[in-house]
Amino acid sequence: MKKFKKEDTHPLAINIQKLQRYNYDYFNCEEVVFFEYIVVKGMAFKKKKEFFHSSETIRQETGIKKHSLKSIISRFESLGIISTEIKGMPRVKYFTVHYPKIVELIPKIYQLSNNGKLPSDFSKHLSDFFIPLVDNYQQKNNIKNNKEEINEKEKKDSDSEGEDALSFFNNYLSSLKYQKNISPAALKFNDVDLFRALKEYDIDFIRDYLEKYFEEENRPTLSKFFSFDSIALNKLKYVEQKIVDENDYVEHFIDELQRLYKSRIKMHNQSDSQKRGKSESKLVVTKRIKQQVKNALKVKTELEITNAFLPYIDQILKEQISISKILPYFFAFKNDEYEIIDNYLDYYNIHYGYDKN
Repeated sequence: MKKFKKEDTHPLAINIQKLQRYNYDYFNCEEVVFFEYIVVKGMAFKKKKEFFHSSETIRQETGIKKHSLKSIISRFESLGIISTEIKGMPRVKYFTVHYPKIVELIPKIYQLSNNGKLPSDFSKHLSDFFIPLVDNYQQKNNIKNNKEEINEKEKKDSDSEGEDALSFFNNYLSSLKYQKNISPAALKFNDVDLFRALKEYDIDFIRDYLEKYFEEENRPTLSKFFSFDSIALNKLKYVEQKIVDENDYVEHFIDELQRLYKSRIKMHNQSDSQKRGKSESKLVVTKRIKQQVKNALKVKTELEITNAFLPYIDQILKEQISISKILPYFFAFKNDEYEIIDNYLDYYNIHYGYDKN
């Protein structure tokens, strides 16, 4: 049976009576907000040891100003309530909530009764809430300690780096909006999704596929582009499918080059019967060659490449040139040019009876 959510009869966000439980000689109001925020976030990521959020995301979700947030994070680190680590590309701040330390500080965090102790009913309430979190924390850390030694890393301020990445991406989106006449609504996204994708791809790689996405898809939106795979959690569905399609395209094109190579060998052997015929060998294709072909197809058409390939192979078969590695030499990219392809394309247009225009 479908369960209906209980009606929200209290629209205000703050429970004033519960707020009065805190000791404001120890935490100020913003620190109380951040304390509850990191406890809730830690619970939401309880299957993981840590979670990450940019300063901008925390600011938007809590209302804590940027300068205050930096000071609060620093104080919570000094108290041992949280620790942070900078990692990833771009560099992002990961938070770990230390629940045993929170339990230790409970007498300072909350208001005590006149007898210097927490009210018994509230003390039990806190225990029922925090002890399972402590148990989960210790279990995760025991497993980690059994696997590897914990190495201390030098901490760096990641706020500016995370913000730089967002600023760079937003500037790119602003340019893309005018180039492709995209509505601002279609470019809305969650910055966490960007950081998540950047754990798998670099920023230029994302930009290349994002442009293809807005060119090819029907009613595209950036939020749909940031749809992640359910198994490889940092991989984007659209990007991974495009990579598969592109690789299939490259495979088919290489097959065409193989067919062309074989046909030129056969033609050469038939026309030059006085000499020893060439063996009908296959072109050597490696993973690196496939990537070279893929890169070339981004700037050259199939027709341009095959037209250049014809005279290139013919000269090899006639022993007018001596090339040990046929495809690597042909697809060489130097000084931002495909010099070999361009030269043989000119040769094709002159000597094979085709006008360049």
